[in-house]
Amino acid sequence: MHRSALFLLLLTVTGLAADEKGRPRIRFLAERVPANAGQVALVAGDKRSADFALTTNHLSEPIEVPARTCQLRCKQPDVAIANLQLPESGDSFISLLVPASGGGYQAIVIPADTQAFKAGDVYFYNHSDQTILGYVGSSKFTIAAEKGQIIKPEGARAEKFYDVGFGVHAETGNRVLSTTRWPVDERSRSYVFFFKNPSNGRLDYRAVDEFVPPETQKTQANL
Repeated sequence: MHRSALFLLLLTVTGLAADEKGRPRIRFLAERVPANAGQVALVAGDKRSADFALTTNHLSEPIEVPARTCQLRCKQPDVAIANLQLPESGDSFISLLVPASGGGYQAIVIPADTQAFKAGDVYFYNHSDQTILGYVGSSKFTIAAEKGQIIKPEGARAEKFYDVGFGVHAETGNRVLSTTRWPVDERSRSYVFFFKNPSNGRLDYRAVDEFVPPETQKTQANL
């Protein structure tokens, strides 16, 4: 092969490899998923990701994003169920999907590899019309309706657990929602949804843990 042609080929292959490496990836976690949801995909114009299923008890596998502005669409029928807008920087994200009032989902995007959300932290999202109060160990928080917040737990007991409590703020007096204990785990971060249970109309919550690989922990420590 002629030297100049070989050089151009190497440039092309190198450029493709960089492009593949630089494409953002995202994992999804849904508050709840209809029984007949089926497969979904990320779509931007004529570009489409691989099909995948939404999950509620663990994060999905990383999905390559076709563009930083795209739609999450059902496969059958082909309808949009969420709009997705990724930040201009970063290549690893997590999207929490909470049911929207008009149907479909609201997509809450969180950078995955960041010092702001490390192993041991908890991301709370209040998908209700009430103000949530709580504590994890000595870390206290107040979260308004339809807002999210990252909590860095502190004040663990010597037995390696946190006292945890959640409540609802009301003008007539705060109401306790739950008290429990969580083990200290510096290898995982957690996601907690507060929501109105559709089966009984009562405020409820659900927690999902995510193991953070050691290499991600090292990346976060260096940010």
